[in-house]
Amino acid sequence: MAFRSYQERIYDAVIRKTNWAGGNVVVHIENNITKVYFYGNKIAVINHTTKTATYDNCGYDNACTNARINAVKAACEELGYK
Repeated sequence: MAFRSYQERIYDAVIRKTNWAGGNVVVHIENNITKVYFYGNKIAVINHTTKTATYDNCGYDNACTNARINAVKAACEELGYK
């Protein structure tokens, strides 16, 4: 899947389980839980222990929010998470 720069960095941070912040996106991991924020809204929560993820566009059904969520989903699929 071809991503733009921010999506690549989100994908990499989720795969590597590392913190990352850039522009209006924050990927934060603590206690084996990764949370992804876009404009301060929590759009994804990934539990690395249970290998599950939840997503929420927070009412912003637009191309930018969906692109960030799709990057997280792709990373979770690569990791074999549900």
